[in-house]
Amino acid sequence: MASYRRRRIIWSIILFTAAILFYVSHNDPSFWSLPQSLKDLGFSPSSSRAGQVALAKLKDAAQRKTRAREIDGLLYFVTEHPIRRFDEADGQIDVKGAGLVTVDPEQAVDLNVYAPDGEDDWDNYLGLLRDVHPLVVFSKTYCPYSQRAKALLETYELNPPPFVVELNTRSDGPIIQKILARLTGRRTVPNILLQGQSIGGSDDILKLHETNELKGLLEKGGLQLNGVYAGL
Repeated sequence: MASYRRRRIIWSIILFTAAILFYVSHNDPSFWSLPQSLKDLGFSPSSSRAGQVALAKLKDAAQRKTRAREIDGLLYFVTEHPIRRFDEADGQIDVKGAGLVTVDPEQAVDLNVYAPDGEDDWDNYLGLLRDVHPLVVFSKTYCPYSQRAKALLETYELNPPPFVVELNTRSDGPIIQKILARLTGRRTVPNILLQGQSIGGSDDILKLHETNELKGLLEKGGLQLNGVYAGL
């Protein structure tokens, strides 16, 4: 008899818990946005402080990622992961949490691929790109137009200096060039990006230089000029 009563008590507890979880999940859709560990404990954003905090963190992480564009992801990858390659593992890249990923440059690439070590603090990365690498030049060492553009930028003695990516020295250079073509509309090098926006190639910045517009554009982009054009 005692054993029978214990079973009834246990089943009553199980049914009561199931009823509570059923009610919470159907009356609070955001319940399913919580981590599984919190769901298992019966938390929901409306019924617990822990649930509210967890959901807020999830939403904040999603918003940070949303603010980052794919071009920001590409710039983060080439500046902060200089030895990583999109084709490093038999044509694929090893992404933490996702395994080996094939990058199709003709299709949108997930931001997680551009942060292959599992980073997700895109607010910090956007600030890093803005302050440390505001000017990125995609170039090829043998290209005369690339050489001319880099030489012109050197005369401005920029601080911070341009971050130069020599595509012909990278195994994934063709992949990056195709991604740039898709994102910026520019298929050739040099492709000069200021604060994540392409300002063109060699002829474009030469024209800006000759019309005295390049100095103001660079300064507006957060760069300091220390060369002969600094006081002009």
